[in-house]
Amino acid sequence: MDQLEEPPRTPKALLAAVIGMGVLIVAGTVTLVGVIIHRMNSHPAPPALPAAVPLQDATPEAAPPTLPAGTRLLSVTRVQDGLLALHVTENGQDKILLWQVNAHKILQGLSAPPPAP
Repeated sequence: MDQLEEPPRTPKALLAAVIGMGVLIVAGTVTLVGVIIHRMNSHPAPPALPAAVPLQDATPEAAPPTLPAGTRLLSVTRVQDGLLALHVTENGQDKILLWQVNAHKILQGLSAPPPAP
């Protein structure tokens, strides 16, 4: 009589390790998806700008350039060191101006096309 050989049994420690790793993979995936959804739904507050920045040099040429009459400054963004992008609206038309801080110059940037009637 032939006896059938039993297949080798999987050690319980190996089975526990595989199940534990599976649980960790699922938990990590759920956490990652949750963080991504949370970041997509949260809107970061814009950085607070100081009300006034003291000038290093009190000479008239060191003063910031003035914008034309009827122009409203909407926001300021740093592009690189010494260069700021100014988002302005002039007579209802949005524009982006570039301000070279070190040279005290305002350069023409982009302007939005006028709204279609």
